Amino acid sequence: MQLSLMLFAGALAPTAGQQYEIALQLAEFADREGLAGIWFPERHFTSFGGPYPNPMLILAAVASRTRRLTLRSGSLVAPLHDPIRLAEELAMLDQLSGGRIETAFASGWHPNDYAFHPERYEQRRELMFESIDALCRLWRGDAHAARSGLGEPIQLRTHPRPVQSRLQVWIAAAQNPETFRRAGERGEHVLTHVLDGNLKLLADNIALYRRQRAAAGHDPEAGRVALMLHTFLGDDEAQVAATVRGPYGDYLKSIVPMAQGLATARARAVDLKKLNARQITQFVDCHYDRAVRGLSLIGTPAAARATLDAMRGLGVDEVACLVDFGVAGRHVLAQLPHIAALQASLRVHDQRLLEPSP
Repeated sequence: MQLSLMLFAGALAPTAGQQYEIALQLAEFADREGLAGIWFPERHFTSFGGPYPNPMLILAAVASRTRRLTLRSGSLVAPLHDPIRLAEELAMLDQLSGGRIETAFASGWHPNDYAFHPERYEQRRELMFESIDALCRLWRGDAHAARSGLGEPIQLRTHPRPVQSRLQVWIAAAQNPETFRRAGERGEHVLTHVLDGNLKLLADNIALYRRQRAAAGHDPEAGRVALMLHTFLGDDEAQVAATVRGPYGDYLKSIVPMAQGLATARARAVDLKKLNARQITQFVDCHYDRAVRGLSLIGTPAAARATLDAMRGLGVDEVACLVDFGVAGRHVLAQLPHIAALQASLRVHDQRLLEPSP
């Protein structure tokens, strides 16, 4: 099992410029300590994640400050982009980073994001896979059928050519087994979460993913499953709670409008806007208490290690440590030695598993 870092909400500092600088410091740490990668989201038209309308731009900056770290979008909303343009920009990143780019894709769910292409919203899931297929063909160097400004049919090949012969693709999956099944059939990796706390469903979905990989002729164990977990570590549990509980609650309250959009997108008869302040506070408190009991890496390193071992048992290969959820950047940076030690302990564990028995 490996750890990676994830930026998600854009809540590390008062200004976007300050947040970018902290993000670059986080990337340098991850590079130095041998973490698996760093993830940046795509967000539009909201202060939540507002610094990240284009993950490829911040990843270009990260490429210049790192040498080994895998650079990942987490996730690009594929239907909002032209695959030809994606192929060009991702290949540039692959060249700038020396072949370290990987890309997670999502179909998106908030209707407002589709202001770019409103006609694509209803078909967004299929369009996501179609876009990925087109991108991967262009990545290999295949010709892409298009039309010129004169309306003439043309065949295009994109430049520059990437360093990697094959783009590593991740599919962002929530709880829908169909998404896990499709990712397995296609031989792609999975980025997921367990925000609803349903660990059995997570285990079932991962098992389904492995089975579908095998059925489609892919090595079932070669596919990676990365699980996003909120992360803040400290030696003293009470001090961690004093630092995290308030910002975490404000973070959850800030995403109630986004959660309403998600409920609408999934045709659920839920109107979160009707919750009063007391009900929202109760929800936040309950969510925090549940998170620190095995559904996050918020707490002491020992508790976090127990959570990682449990997630490993469910079939998780990597935990994406979501570190920007309202906690001030200076506190996020201060916990990094604990994350480094946690990664080192996982490395030692895996090495021992590989040693021959006496």
